[in-house]
Amino acid sequence: MLRRWWQIWIFNPYGNFNVKRQGRIDGKLAIPPWTSEQQPDFLRELYYLTQTTLEALVEAWHKSDRYLKGTWVAATLHQQQAEKELVEAADREEQAQQRHEEVHGRRLAVPDSPRGRTFFYWLIVAFALVCEFPFNAIVFQQLGVSDYATWLMAGTVAMGLVACAHFLGAQMHQPAKGLMTITNRVLLATIPFITIVCVAMLRRDHMRQQALSNLDPAELLATSLMINVLIFWALTYCSYKLHDPVIEAVLKALIQRQNKEQRAHLAEKATASARITRQKEHQQALQDATGWVSEVRRRAALYRRTHIRVRPDRDQNSTPAPEWFNREPDVTIPDALKELEWSTTADTVDQTAPRMSFSATTR
Repeated sequence: MLRRWWQIWIFNPYGNFNVKRQGRIDGKLAIPPWTSEQQPDFLRELYYLTQTTLEALVEAWHKSDRYLKGTWVAATLHQQQAEKELVEAADREEQAQQRHEEVHGRRLAVPDSPRGRTFFYWLIVAFALVCEFPFNAIVFQQLGVSDYATWLMAGTVAMGLVACAHFLGAQMHQPAKGLMTITNRVLLATIPFITIVCVAMLRRDHMRQQALSNLDPAELLATSLMINVLIFWALTYCSYKLHDPVIEAVLKALIQRQNKEQRAHLAEKATASARITRQKEHQQALQDATGWVSEVRRRAALYRRTHIRVRPDRDQNSTPAPEWFNREPDVTIPDALKELEWSTTADTVDQTAPRMSFSATTR
């Protein structure tokens, strides 16, 4: 029950003590007359205070509800937009899957993490670099150069071979139109191996001059070429699969759909939270108003009991109670607090507080 100073202060004009006191005074003076339909002045003041208090409660609730409902409407509209975007993202994903099925003859299995294939590809690239560095370093050490120059040249060849394989695989999905495109592909496929052949020729000449080994230089060249070709074409194939535009379209649509799902879920939670908050505030306002009404009715009944008990003419009339006993104003919960309106139209969001009034003298 809502607590106010006039409900708890013992010396206030409308406390229990003064209600009984005023009831005894009016009863002994037989005010108002037995047949009067007008409420006693004390009760009229009490009912007027109740009316103004309930109007203030309605106005305060309306001001609070403007913000609460605005928050809920904004969250609802955001949720509707998020759900609409989710449907569109799901349609785009389905179209991308159908295109994948037309090209590859099957639908793409949805991975747990769409970015996992990219991570796996760069893991293979890192492994290839780790293998290329010591392998090429062994080759360049046979040229009789310093360790710094050996690792520098080994790193250059290793990075160049990996980079050429990466870009060659990425370009394989593009149509081979134009001299520039064909030239780029030829250079990317041949430059690493031309470099390897040139290094092998230098190594052969150095080995012959120094008589460092009885191995056939042609066999060393063939072994080096085969290992590098294996690494090169493995990386090229992985790059080709990674940059497949059909697969990329499916994964892009999948990521977008997952993001839209997350946004829709968060929007749904925000809408539910706004709705629950509004309902809680409404229940509190309704509880406050109910406390006021029940308390006023109790005090009015206390006044009437005390009044009729001490009234000198109570046995001198044909009716068991004064006429004004049956003319109590209809003190009820305002309609504005009884129900919540959940429309999302703009006019209901900006609605004004309804006027609430009742007569303090008649029923």
